[in-house]
Order: sequence, then C-alpha cells, then structure tokens
Amino acid sequence: MAQGETQAAVEISGALEGTGLNAAGDLVDIERMQNDLSSSNYEFSTYAGRRYACAELGHYFMPNDAPEIHRLNEQHWVLTATKDGKIHNAPIRAGTAGLRILDIGCGSGIWCIQMAEDYPEAMLIVGMDVSPIQPKTKPANVEWIIHDMENDWPYPEEYFDFIHLSLVHGCVANWDTMMGKIVRHLAPGGYVEHQEYSLCRLYQLSPSSNEPRRYPENVDINTIPPIFRWGRLMEQAGIKRGRPLQLGPKLVSFQRNAGLENVVEAIYPMQVGTWSSDPKLRQIGARNLMQVLQGMEGFTTVTFTKVLGWSLEDTNSFLEDAKKDLRDDSQRKMIDLHVVYGQKSNLKKDNRGGKYASSSEEALKYKFTSQNMHFATGFLIGGLVVWMLTMSMRKR
Repeated sequence: MAQGETQAAVEISGALEGTGLNAAGDLVDIERMQNDLSSSNYEFSTYAGRRYACAELGHYFMPNDAPEIHRLNEQHWVLTATKDGKIHNAPIRAGTAGLRILDIGCGSGIWCIQMAEDYPEAMLIVGMDVSPIQPKTKPANVEWIIHDMENDWPYPEEYFDFIHLSLVHGCVANWDTMMGKIVRHLAPGGYVEHQEYSLCRLYQLSPSSNEPRRYPENVDINTIPPIFRWGRLMEQAGIKRGRPLQLGPKLVSFQRNAGLENVVEAIYPMQVGTWSSDPKLRQIGARNLMQVLQGMEGFTTVTFTKVLGWSLEDTNSFLEDAKKDLRDDSQRKMIDLHVVYGQKSNLKKDNRGGKYASSSEEALKYKFTSQNMHFATGFLIGGLVVWMLTMSMRKR
C-alpha cells in the first residue's frame, strides 16, 4: 500500500474509533478496483507523491489516485446519509421511461451507478469528468465521457431531462457561462440540481446553546485556529486561481440568473467529528471527518505551493496543524451543505430561435395578431370607401 494510502488508513481508523465501523476493508476494495478503472490508457502528473489528472498542476487541483477514489465514495456516503438516504432532491418521477440524465464532474461515478439502480428505466445516464477514474463495469444505461465541463459539450441542446452537479467547487471559471450551457442542454420542464458544502467556512456550535459560531468576514486569519485559517487560505487561493471554492450560498442566484423557475434550496448542517451523542450523527460525523482529512492532503499541497507560493515544507507543517485542529472534537465543528434545484420552463423554442413561448401563448399571440389584422384591414377599407364618396361628391 502506498504511503498516501497508509496515512489515509491511519486517519480513517482514528476517525472511526469507537463507532463500530471498519474502514480497512474499504481501502482493500478500492485497491482491487484500481485494476478495473478506465484510466489505463491515460497519462497523469505526479506531485508530492499524489497522482493528478492534468499535466498543468493547479488547473484541476484534486488528485485522482486510489486514496482519492476511496474518499469520493466516502463523501458520497456522507452526503447521502446527511439527506436521509436521498441522492437527489429534485422531483424526478420514478418509472418515467426515456430519461436522459447528466452528472457533471462525476468523479468515481458512484452517483451515476446508484441512479441507474434507482432508475433502471432511464434511457441514458452520462457521467462527465476530466479524470478517467470510473469503473469499466457499469450498468448498461450508464456511459462515461472524459471531457472538460468548461468546453463545448458533444450533445444536442435540450437533450437532458436532469442535470446534476455535486461539489465542483474550484472547477469553473465563469458560472454565468456554465449555467447558460447547462440550461441550453436541458429539456423544457427538466431539472438542474447542484450541491456544494462550504468547507472553506467551517463553523462551531456553542456548547451551551448549539447556536452557530462563525468568524466574521474581516477577521485577521492569523488570529484564528489552524483549521479555520486553512479554510480562509483555500478560499483566497480559489479567488486567485479564478475558480472560486465558496459556492454554496451562491447556488440560488446562479439558477435564478440563468432563468430557471421553481428554485428550491435546502441547507443541511453536517457534523465533522465524533462529538455527537446521537449514534446516527456520530457515524456520519466520523466518516465525514475521515473523508475531509484524507482530502486535505491532496488538494492543499497543490493549492498552497502552486497558487499561494508556499514551500512544500511549510505547507506540510501547516497542514498537520490544521488536521490536528480538525480532529479536536471539543470545537464541535460543522459544515453547511447547500442543495438547490430549479426547473427549466416547460416551453418550446419558437422557429426564430428566440424567446421561448408555450403553445397556449403562441395561440393567444396569434389570436391577437389575427384580430389586429382584421381590424386594420377593415379600417383601411372603410377609409377608402369614405374617400371615394368624398371625391365623388366634390365632382358633382
């Protein structure tokens, strides 16, 4: 087992201690799955002992090696458990034949595979990602496309009935452009769902009142504990890269500005750590702590050294302080998960490719236009008759 995986296993075991969970087998399974990935014909970059999809380190800051695949699957479990077992909130009707579904930034592909299990009648479920880490063994109605989401998509407009995005923070430079592309490829009446958690803005619960305690926007980050400083530094790096990391509070405006209707937001407070006395929350918090600890090494190293200009030694030293701080359950840490879905108007595009108009609106428009034309014609004919009579009377 590689050094990164060994460290991940140690942190996972520590996080799950006392919960009755065992993560050792999970890492073995992930290692075995590595032989069944679709990435065998691709070349990757290696930096500080981790593997990355892009040759230009910093463009996409997440690794794509075995520990990261494991973390993505753990992350999926945490998100699903936080939402009481739901893998989407949008009101997609089960049993609807012919559904076309797109997952942008699909990662390990686990969401697509579960959607195929839940919606076997779906015609097509596409997982799009820049990193080819999805398994070759998959349901028949699932396909993977290795593609940069910021480039043009190889699908027709109005093709998908449901478009899903999960934790793509730091991956998109222009969200107006991205949302425009999403809406163009969404069928009338279809749904977009986007979920992001605010990892850069962890907060604490007051021990006495359970009220959230957040550091103010203008806080001097050198005066706050390491894990909270880490979040602010990651946020600054995202802004410097031109690909923001703090997206959760913006999701509603993204969708409304793109013209989506019936926009609904749900915010789920997510526990980080094993401090809860509730067995379910303790289990979710333990696995959430596990996946955050495992992820911090992979995406902090590239971000701090390549974007913020830190040395690798300083980065590693600070990272250990931040991870130690994160493990401190006395701080009762939380992350907010924002889940927002919206619907494209159930309208069709007119022949001029301009404004969308429903069939009833078109009929009403035609009715008024026809009435106006009849009125105008009658007015002209009447005016002509009056003019002819006037001229006739003058000649007499």
